[in-house]
Amino acid sequence: MFWLLPAFLALTGLAQTGAAGADNAGIRVQVSPDTTLLRPLKDPATVTVKLDESGRGPVAPVDFSVRLTAPPSGGLVSTDFPLIEGTRLIEMNLAGVPGTLSWEYVFPIRGEYRLDVSATDRQGRRFERSLTLHIRENRAKTAFLAGFVAALFLLGFVAGRIFSAPAGVAAALVLVLFYPGLNRSHGAESNQTAELKGELTITRPQVGVPSIIRWRGIDPETGKSVPATVTLTVMQLEKGREIFALKRLPTGGTLNVAFQFTDASPHRVTASATAENRQHSTEVAETVEVESVTPALGIRAWPVLLFMFAVLAGLAAGRISKRRRIPLRWTARQVKMDSKEAS
Repeated sequence: MFWLLPAFLALTGLAQTGAAGADNAGIRVQVSPDTTLLRPLKDPATVTVKLDESGRGPVAPVDFSVRLTAPPSGGLVSTDFPLIEGTRLIEMNLAGVPGTLSWEYVFPIRGEYRLDVSATDRQGRRFERSLTLHIRENRAKTAFLAGFVAALFLLGFVAGRIFSAPAGVAAALVLVLFYPGLNRSHGAESNQTAELKGELTITRPQVGVPSIIRWRGIDPETGKSVPATVTLTVMQLEKGREIFALKRLPTGGTLNVAFQFTDASPHRVTASATAENRQHSTEVAETVEVESVTPALGIRAWPVLLFMFAVLAGLAAGRISKRRRIPLRWTARQVKMDSKEAS
């Protein structure tokens, strides 16, 4: 019977360990739909961050700090927006959140995003979590790129077959670069009431650098900040797509969000708010033109080198096939000779 004692102690220790783990709070992150189903610049995702105390539901209120970083540069082909690779996309420091923080976002490029979350409860306990979110490339873009490279290779192959000569082949490629320059302009519209006034300010919007979106609720009579529940949205106007939404977030009267506009096109930022013991809500909107920056020479030259390599590989293959006199099916001819001519 003594041999049962170690087993009994081991089981007891496991049970105590499990119970201790159950008492610890932790940060849970959920992305809906699953990241494997998301495509860049197409599918909106809902990211939910929750501080759970294991079976006892969310803990309220807590202070959240959230940072989303774009995938680092790398790979054979750059993304649609190489300037934002490895940069900070969203950063929020929010106080008094009731246990759960949720926002909607359209991921701009493919790759592995880094999400860093920290939470501090009223007892002063701090919890941190970091995780990666992998977004796949759009299949249509991948198929188009593969087809384009194959077409360049085929073009080079045919040119190598036709224009092969002992003196060699001269090839020249011309690249036209566009330097978009958009001036910053703001158009502010507001729908204010006498009971609550909303003030929205946005720092210089520029691709590659986060802008600070600041909202403040003001009492028109006293000029002091008014605690309110705020909904903040960012819409890309050219495609009419909402790329970011932070809905019904309780604030102490101010809301600061660091947000990067990844597309150099007009965007519309809207903030609507409601306050307790006030009958009317307030809404303020601002239209911004996002400035672009000319990419570095290496970023611009790399795709050209890739396409040149495809053409040169086709030229080499065509030239080698002609030197070895490998006939093509559509050029092969059968010549019939008379027996007298052959003699």
